[in-house]
Amino acid sequence: MSHKNHFTHIIRRWHGHVGVAATLFLVFLVFTGIVLNHEEALKLGKREISTAWLMRWYGIPPAEPKLGYLLGERYFSWEGEKWALGDKLLAGSAEKPIGAVEAGGVNYIATSSILYLYQADGQLLDKLEKQSLPAYPILGLGKMDSSVVLRTPSAILASTDGLIWRTAKATNLIWASPQPLPDGVKRQMTATLAPGLSLQRILLDAHSGRLFGRYGTWVVDIAAIALLILGLSGVWIYWRSSRSRRKQH
Repeated sequence: MSHKNHFTHIIRRWHGHVGVAATLFLVFLVFTGIVLNHEEALKLGKREISTAWLMRWYGIPPAEPKLGYLLGERYFSWEGEKWALGDKLLAGSAEKPIGAVEAGGVNYIATSSILYLYQADGQLLDKLEKQSLPAYPILGLGKMDSSVVLRTPSAILASTDGLIWRTAKATNLIWASPQPLPDGVKRQMTATLAPGLSLQRILLDAHSGRLFGRYGTWVVDIAAIALLILGLSGVWIYWRSSRSRRKQH
């Protein structure tokens, strides 16, 4: 066998072995790329993955809710930017609440700048922000009979529906105060408030290699270069084969 034929044989064998391994990587890249290209239609940003082992891989600590408010028959608690009522995550949550009460069949949850109104099942009814509040900021939240009460720098205000407010006297008021969660509720809340990442973020990290740790991006870069070399070597093999056939004819 001549040196040229021997070299061609080595290239063919190397091309075949590496090509099989690279095909799996290429399929993975193509799949994640196509999915990411349709992220809006697939709503990847709204699909959250909270698997415990994946959160450990990202270095995200588990939820540890300790305090909450009893609203009717269910507890309300929070972790980070997540709020939960019983086993249901609440829409519209943002920051640590300063109080939560149930009054007149409505659950009121307040931050310093927003008052949220939820149904008993956790459905968001309304959200009163700065311009819609009777006074700002909210310093405390409480209840008086069937009325919700706000403590503000200017006055104590009460309402039966969250829309019409009147000045209230600081008597017969019950101010919302967090209490330790019972063990059973704490376990439930830990599962409900478990941290998660959007499927879009996970797929992006997988596609780029960041998901696989410190050297993941280097592995992806090397694999991409290997694919480039495979393509070039394939062209070279095809050119050599075509040239040999032309000589034979």
